[in-house]
Amino acid sequence: MEKSKLVTVFKTINKKDLRVLKKWVQSPIYNEHKDVSKLFEFLFTRYKMNATTLKKERAWRYLYGAKAYDDLRMRHVMSFSLDVLEKFVSYKIAKNNVFEHEKKLIKAYRDKKLLKSATQSLHKARKQLEKGLPADEEYYYQQYELEVLKFDLEGTQNRTRATNITEITKHASLFFMITTLRHAYTARSHQSLKKADYRVPLLESVLREVEENNYTLYPILMIYYHGYQTLNKPEEEKHFQELNYYLETQQEILGAKEQRGILLMALNYAIKKINTGSQLYMQEAFRLYKKGLEENLLIEQNEMSHFAYKNIVSLGIILREYVWLDTFIPTYALKLKGDSKNNYRDYSLARLTFARGDFDQTMQLLLQADYNDILLNMGAKVLLLKLYYQQAYWDALEALLESFRIFLNRKKELSYHKEHYTNLIALVKKILSIPNFNQQAREKMKQQIESTHPLAEREWLLEQVGEKD
Repeated sequence: MEKSKLVTVFKTINKKDLRVLKKWVQSPIYNEHKDVSKLFEFLFTRYKMNATTLKKERAWRYLYGAKAYDDLRMRHVMSFSLDVLEKFVSYKIAKNNVFEHEKKLIKAYRDKKLLKSATQSLHKARKQLEKGLPADEEYYYQQYELEVLKFDLEGTQNRTRATNITEITKHASLFFMITTLRHAYTARSHQSLKKADYRVPLLESVLREVEENNYTLYPILMIYYHGYQTLNKPEEEKHFQELNYYLETQQEILGAKEQRGILLMALNYAIKKINTGSQLYMQEAFRLYKKGLEENLLIEQNEMSHFAYKNIVSLGIILREYVWLDTFIPTYALKLKGDSKNNYRDYSLARLTFARGDFDQTMQLLLQADYNDILLNMGAKVLLLKLYYQQAYWDALEALLESFRIFLNRKKELSYHKEHYTNLIALVKKILSIPNFNQQAREKMKQQIESTHPLAEREWLLEQVGEKD
């Protein structure tokens, strides 16, 4: 019973709403089954909710005493209870959404021919919608809905009156273009990761419409247009610059969700530029990450993604922001999802101590963590590789290179990461074979490192072939 949908949903109800739920369950308007009321009483009395306290047999004894257990009947009672609970959840959502409440009243009054009351609710709904800025895609859809309701009301009252067809089609078109570009951006992002092929109907028509007309009054539309073009035309840096402009200047108009979206689109572009060898974007990406931290855009439900955390550490190390990282690494490790907080903290501290040249501390930090996360595991292998190289542990290095190669071949799920690290292993082996003072061979090796894509640790590799110049 613990893993049932009924209990899963019940656990999400906060204490304040639990009091309302008790009244809801006791009301014959919302619940006609005494057994359902009794089952909710059982749930309300559970001090702790776990597999033991929520056994079906326990619930059955609470409901029916010594009567023989009937699993089919128990499941029926749970099903009726879930229906009551879901209606309560739906009620709470509607109650907290004044706009949706007024919209339902408009339809109800219209159907009952109470046109004056319907018109009053239409005005209230419009005022409520304007309060609910930012003007995101849902805003334009809701504007469209209101215009359709207005059209129906005016048509009911006077069929000769001028209609609001222009407003209806404007808001419908804005919603369609925004949602098309947003999903097109997501599709294009997935294509590069999973080599999937997505078809987005009318995408070219939407792009052409935005390009040929002036939509600067609709920031959210322009944001998704420029965001999509950062993927579609990455060579045109103006789209990245436009995203930066909206991020810096439209904070009062855009909500946190939209600001987070712009930030992530800009970061994705900057990181891809870095991955293709454009080092100029490192400082820009680091600036964006710091902005995201300062404005709480990288934290959702008090959690931070592992991807963002690792990228910030990487950029901070490359840019030698060591003192800043001393605070960032332990502080934001606490906000990482899941149970790997300590592993990410220790791995990141190991990278930082390595950058500072404290190799003994680096090794100690690497040895004390258990890297179940596959990307973290590979990162630790790379750090160990660099550690062996820096300390001239050649036998250990060659053994690690071979075990790393075998590891990569076995992990089919690594996707594009595999090529980054396979190229790293191959180039390290080549560097090891270069005679110490053969400048011509080292120059040739440098050119090969610069031209190899994709490649992990490019800057470090270049340092190794350049250090004996």
